[in-house]
Amino acid sequence: MTTLDIFALALIVFLGIPHGSLDGVIARRLGWSKTLTEQISFNVIYLSIAILVVIVWFYMPLISLSIFLVISGIHFGMSDISKIQNTGSSYYFSLISHAGLIPIALPVIQKDYVIEVFTILSNSTASKMIFSTLEIIYPLYLVIVSAYFFYSIYNKRWLFNSVSLITLILLAFLIPPLLTFALYFCFWHSRGHMLRIWQRVKINERRSYILETVGYTIFTWFILASGLWLLDGSLNESIIRMVFIGLAALTVPHMILVDFWANRRKVL
Repeated sequence: MTTLDIFALALIVFLGIPHGSLDGVIARRLGWSKTLTEQISFNVIYLSIAILVVIVWFYMPLISLSIFLVISGIHFGMSDISKIQNTGSSYYFSLISHAGLIPIALPVIQKDYVIEVFTILSNSTASKMIFSTLEIIYPLYLVIVSAYFFYSIYNKRWLFNSVSLITLILLAFLIPPLLTFALYFCFWHSRGHMLRIWQRVKINERRSYILETVGYTIFTWFILASGLWLLDGSLNESIIRMVFIGLAALTVPHMILVDFWANRRKVL
């Protein structure tokens, strides 16, 4: 790994992953975890889902990596356009465009590097199978993004989102893929998520929520460090597995809570 790769992974761990530590705040806004029993049940269920993801990943890496690419794309896409109300077909049109940035555009644009990462996360055969699929989808994705951009010129409320998306795609051509992902994940996705929650938290509750979030973050870092110590292989490979399999393990319960529960109840 290069110095930029290490810097990118550090950004993901220390600036990006902590945004999921606000899930306790979201659960409380949903009416869950108000009592000690509910808090314990929330933490046990959340942690159990994360552990299950890790176990399944090691037994079925191809399926796990494929599913991770799909659900992370959906999650990022929904977050990117969260400020615009769901208004039918135009919403899903833009969702597909934004959802494809990380799982489709970035890997294909930086294939030589990303295929190595995918091989570390799965195996050589699985990595090639995933890439052959992505390369088939990619031209269609570019057509959809182009149509989305021209549509946004007509419908101005989508213009900022479409220009931002195209800027991120162009950025993927210019800098290494891990850094591209880290900048998007930390300063676009995570920052936006944290600001949306912060704006909805009462001023008198913010201090306690900050302390809670710091506690969850430190616990997460401890688990990731423990996982790094347990993993086999070279240090570089172990770090990549720790970051991205850990990210997948956290994404599944986070996505269930945020996208399929909180958003449906208009909490975020």
